[in-house]
Amino acid sequence: PMPKKKVKKTSKKKTVKKTTAKKRTVKKTAPAKTSAEFLSSALKEIEQQLGALQGQKKGMERDLYLLALDFNDTQNEENQLRDKISKLVERESHLNTKKTKLKSEMQSLQEKITKVTQINAEMKGMT
Repeated sequence: PMPKKKVKKTSKKKTVKKTTAKKRTVKKTAPAKTSAEFLSSALKEIEQQLGALQGQKKGMERDLYLLALDFNDTQNEENQLRDKISKLVERESHLNTKKTKLKSEMQSLQEKITKVTQINAEMKGMT
């Protein structure tokens, strides 16, 4: 037996307008994380942030320590200057007292010199 030949039918083709549907873009998402993976990732991020905060804290504590040292140095210097001023005021007071005493002694000496000069003049007048 011989195979049958296919017979083509010729027919008129109709013009048909084809409409194309918009292609949808499908976003592929990473496979969903398990809750253990999510927690592990969150813990790592928290540890990183905690490390950064601890570093900032240490830096601030160091700065605060240095400020406290500067403050103490300034206070010590202020106290030393205050002591110097106190000693200078005491010395000034002592010198003023000494000055007053010397003025008084000078006036007394001046009076004695005047008396001696008068006595000397009187004695010259007697002779």
